[in-house]
Amino acid sequence: MLIRHFIEYYRGTWIYQYGAPLSLLVFYGGVLWSFINTFLLISKYKTELRKNLIWIILSAIPFLYISIMMIIAMNKTI
Repeated sequence: MLIRHFIEYYRGTWIYQYGAPLSLLVFYGGVLWSFINTFLLISKYKTELRKNLIWIILSAIPFLYISIMMIIAMNKTI
């Protein structure tokens, strides 16, 4: 999200043309990777979930944040 903010100064140049989609790709790719990594951690440590709970929660934070914000935004429009 910071990349997107700093790119705003270069509107109308090739930096903005390629940087804006790239920043969205990096942001949403990170959220997607958070979901995949959380799923992999849960499947790998099925028997030892209690020991690795902190790592699973840390991995899920970006995905949970976006999911909760989308739910809040959808409820505000109804």
